[in-house]
Amino acid sequence: MSNSSIGRLILRLGMAAVYLFFGFSQLFDGLNWVGMVPAWAVNLVHLPPAMIVLGNGAFEVVFGALLAAGLLVRPVAVILAIHLLVIASSFGFTPLGVRDFGLSLATLSLAFFPSTSAPKVREY
Repeated sequence: MSNSSIGRLILRLGMAAVYLFFGFSQLFDGLNWVGMVPAWAVNLVHLPPAMIVLGNGAFEVVFGALLAAGLLVRPVAVILAIHLLVIASSFGFTPLGVRDFGLSLATLSLAFFPSTSAPKVREY
């Protein structure tokens, strides 16, 4: 395994761990997350903040698990990066917003690595 492959694996698993941690945290301790739901999200989906937190937690667990398993990495990375970019923008230029912006770019970078899971087609 090359250094590039090891780096890609570490990045993919590290970012998957971030999404899984926050996703499970929202599913099992959602009340602590309700206060972070922006008003525009409530107005957009017309759901109570607690339901938004649970939905977001489920989303992050499912997509984080796909990332950890190495399934559909490119589309999952793009979706998660956009998702986190929206979250980062709601925090604005604060320590949380800057952190989440950096994590969203790290996630997006996974979409640009060459795929290693697809078998090579042999030409005859």
